[in-house]
Amino acid sequence: MNLESNHKAGKGPARGGQQIIFVCGALRSGTTLLRLMLKHHLQMSNPGEMDFLFECPTGADGKRDIEAYKSFLRLNRIFCATGLPIDETLDYTDLVHSFVAGVRQPGKVMSVNLHRNFERVPEIFPDARYIHLLRDPRDVARSSIGMGWAGNVYHGVDHWIDSERSFEKLEGQIGADKIYSLKNEDLIADAERALTPLCAFMGVPYDARMLTYPENSTYSAPDVALVNQWRRLQSEREVGLVEGKVGMMLRARGYEPSGYKVLIPNRFERMRLQTGNRIGRLRTVLRRYGPVLTGLDIVSRRLPLPGLREVVQRRMNEKAVQFLK
Repeated sequence: MNLESNHKAGKGPARGGQQIIFVCGALRSGTTLLRLMLKHHLQMSNPGEMDFLFECPTGADGKRDIEAYKSFLRLNRIFCATGLPIDETLDYTDLVHSFVAGVRQPGKVMSVNLHRNFERVPEIFPDARYIHLLRDPRDVARSSIGMGWAGNVYHGVDHWIDSERSFEKLEGQIGADKIYSLKNEDLIADAERALTPLCAFMGVPYDARMLTYPENSTYSAPDVALVNQWRRLQSEREVGLVEGKVGMMLRARGYEPSGYKVLIPNRFERMRLQTGNRIGRLRTVLRRYGPVLTGLDIVSRRLPLPGLREVVQRRMNEKAVQFLK
C-alpha cells in the first residue's frame, strides 16, 4: 500500500483517446461526491458507477459464462439505467469495451466509478489508471447502517475491507505511477487543494466549476462536520469492534487508532452480531419493499422460476430508485 503514490504519479497525462481512469473506493467512501465534481469539469466526463463491467459469472470450469452475464445485465438496475444495448455477437471483453464506448464523451478525459473487483480491470483495460479514494472505515461502517446494508458497525465495515483487499490485488499488477491516492476527508476539508493535483494526474487543469455541483444535484457543498463522525456517533465498544476487524489496515491507510480497547468478539458474540445484522437488514428491506415483495424476493431466489425472478427484480429496482440520493 503506497499512500505516497499521489505525489509520484502522473508522469504522462491521461488525455482523450481510449484512455480511462477508474475511481476505486468502497461504497460510502465519497465516490459519488467525487464523481459530481469530476463531471462538472468542462474537460472531463464520468457516467457514474459501472461495477457491472467486471461482474461476469464463471462456470464450473472457471471460464466466463457470457450468457449468464447477459442475463445478469438485463436485471441489473444500474446497467438498465444506462440504456446501453447488449450486442449478442460480442465476447465478454469486446462487450465491456462496447459499454464504455457507449458512454464515452469524445474529447473528454473519462473516469468511471468502481467499488469492487478492481483486480479484474487490468486484463480488460491494460492502460487504465486509477484513483484510490479512501474514507475512514469507522465512518463507512456507521454510514452502511443508515443505507440498510448492515445492522451493526461490525458488519457495516465488511465491504470496506473487501474493497481494500481488492485494491491490494490490483496494486500487485500495476505500477505505482498509475495510482493516485486521495482521502475523502481531505477532499471535504479543502476541495480545491485536493482537486488541483488530482486534475494534474488526470491531465487537465483545475476547474472551479467542479465545486458548482450543488446547483444541480441533491448533494450539498463539502461540510467538515461530516468528517470523523464516528468520534461523536459511535460508542467506544462500536469503535473497538471496527478497529478489531480492520486490524492493521487502519493505520496502513493513514488512519490513526482511537486508543480505545480493540475488541475481537468470541464465537458467541460473533453469532449475536450476525443475528443482529440479519435482523437490521431485514427491517430495512421490509420498510422499503413491504412484506409482499420481500416474500416474493425470497421465494424467487430459492425456486427455479426465472420469469418470477425477473418480475420481482424489476419491481425492486423501481422501488430502489426512490432511496437513492
